[in-house]
Amino acid sequence: MHALTAAETTVNQQNEDFHVILVEPQESLNVGSVARAMMNLGFRHLHLVAPRGYSHDRARITACWAEPLLDSLTIHDTFPDALADMEDAVGLSLRYGRNPAFSVMLPEWTATLPGRQPRRTALVFGPEDNGLRREHVDLCRYVIRIPSAEDSPTFNLAQSVLIVLWELTKTLPAPPPGEGVARVTERPTGNDLVQLDRLVDSVMTESGFVRPGSPEPTPGLIKNLLRRMDMDKHEAAVLMAFFGRVNTALRQRRE
Repeated sequence: MHALTAAETTVNQQNEDFHVILVEPQESLNVGSVARAMMNLGFRHLHLVAPRGYSHDRARITACWAEPLLDSLTIHDTFPDALADMEDAVGLSLRYGRNPAFSVMLPEWTATLPGRQPRRTALVFGPEDNGLRREHVDLCRYVIRIPSAEDSPTFNLAQSVLIVLWELTKTLPAPPPGEGVARVTERPTGNDLVQLDRLVDSVMTESGFVRPGSPEPTPGLIKNLLRRMDMDKHEAAVLMAFFGRVNTALRQRRE
């Protein structure tokens, strides 16, 4: 196979909005394979969260001509750090969310994308051994699953990334030459949603809605419901102002 030329690797402008995030990857060779899959399909934003013993030299072995992507990847200490600038987060997992509306199959999710306003979207893949944990899933607006045979449901990391990105390329055709993709509405970022989460947590605690003995998933479910509202930045600001005012009133009443 030959290295792709610049003409052959022209990046679909819509691809620029998708960021692949690998949470705690265990094997640098897998990171290189993911980079190669991304380069094949014209995606270039790769993030690693707390990689375990990551070796750039080892990743190059499987990256082939995707070395420039390895050179530009971003490493984050924590998962919230990786989502800080994102406007949407989608996790890949075999584990369904506790709310049925939260979990969809890959084709169902990609079917919602045509006509969607552009937004920086994190495609989140978990560690090779056990996948995403509850604390990761709770920060994603969707959990999607790749269709598979019942007796062989799992894919390796690079396969999963390649399948998802291929589905995206089929769903989001390149715009006509000379036409970009307009970003019409500003979306709340991961940092905005973390601030909202803190206010919601405080209101639930101050109001007594959450107390010792409360079901553990309840706070995460409520915060995820807010994520799935698909609000814009102004609406998120209104919600933060509302929960902030409620929180202040509850504290004043308690004091």
